[in-house]
Amino acid sequence: MSEITSFPITESVNLKAFTDSRFKTMKIAVDMFIPISKLTAAQYGILPSLVSRATKDYPDYTALSGRLAELYGASLDSGVRKMGTYQVLSLSVSGISSRYALEKEDMFRELSSLLFSVLFDPLKNAEGNFLPEHFEQEKRQLLELKDTEFNDKILYAHQRCEEVMFLGEPAGVDRYGSKEEIAALKLEELSDAWDELLKSSRYEIFLLGDCEPEPSLFQDRFQNFGAPRKLNYLPCPSSLEPRRVTEELPLSQSKLSMGFRVNFRPEERLTFQLMNAVLGGTPSSKLFRNVREKESLCYYCSSSFDAGSRALYVESGVETENLERTEQEVLHQLSLLQAGEVTEEELHSAKMALRNAMRSVRDSLNAVENWCISRIFEPVFESPEASAERLMKVTKEEVVSAANRVMPAAVFCLKGCGER
Repeated sequence: MSEITSFPITESVNLKAFTDSRFKTMKIAVDMFIPISKLTAAQYGILPSLVSRATKDYPDYTALSGRLAELYGASLDSGVRKMGTYQVLSLSVSGISSRYALEKEDMFRELSSLLFSVLFDPLKNAEGNFLPEHFEQEKRQLLELKDTEFNDKILYAHQRCEEVMFLGEPAGVDRYGSKEEIAALKLEELSDAWDELLKSSRYEIFLLGDCEPEPSLFQDRFQNFGAPRKLNYLPCPSSLEPRRVTEELPLSQSKLSMGFRVNFRPEERLTFQLMNAVLGGTPSSKLFRNVREKESLCYYCSSSFDAGSRALYVESGVETENLERTEQEVLHQLSLLQAGEVTEEELHSAKMALRNAMRSVRDSLNAVENWCISRIFEPVFESPEASAERLMKVTKEEVVSAANRVMPAAVFCLKGCGER
């Protein structure tokens, strides 16, 4: 079985390689970690898509698309996510394995070269700025994305709950910034912002799939970039006063999003994942079987665990008249778990669901990358197989203990007042 191997490049740059000839493709990804701030979130959030539009070597859409076509239909992707108090900006390139190249090209080097062009030589005009038409297009697309997120009421309720729970904290800042902050972006600020990102980020680089990794290539290019930055989980307060916000919109169905802070040590993360699965993370969970099925209080009811933010969320779609009852029943199911009312069947079903997910990680290059990224705060990296083995040894008592460190922190109600 192929291993996930780590190659420290510098104090600011770490590289992980996962090579497996079962795949016919490879993926090279660079993830940049930077502390998230209301002042810079919009600036940094627009940059991955902006720099990947054109480079000095490929100065327009036609030239860049042509180069991707020459590389047997390679793809260039960008993304932005948030993990705890960090904004994570991603650039990646994917293509076929060298053994399928008709001219015996070294696809690893070719794809790496293209990615370096995007990172270090994005296209700028004579004034040193990104092209105005590119900026306006990306800005418009981000504003449209914000509208799309607002129209997705499940996502909107979750985002608002997160804002309420982390009010005034970096963890409450949106990964792209607010719509107003995006609209206020100025082209002249972005070139310096990209230079600052290159200089100040912590880098995680991934070489994945059917390839022969060459860490020395990245050693040369990243030697003078990045800043030493120890990545940590978001601290959890010892006590807090739960916050509550209600908004009304003309909807036929209300949304209830409940946020909890959870206090755990890094080595306990797996136990809290299992606790979340027992509570509401699987179809056999307490929330699904009782709040949704037995009590018929909502259309859906599930929980999710955000380790980086030390947070747990419970999301429900509810008839407006059932909002209060649903909230009370969610808290009741949590209290039962805290009191130790967990059957062996519930515990076993949750373990099997998590173990099966862990066993399938190596079947997808994206899943391997996500596994590594999601464990970036861990002091010792653990493979999916090792985690699956350790998971099966977690006891009921440990799960109950974890549940007792779940603290209500926020409730956001998106109250439907009837469609107009």
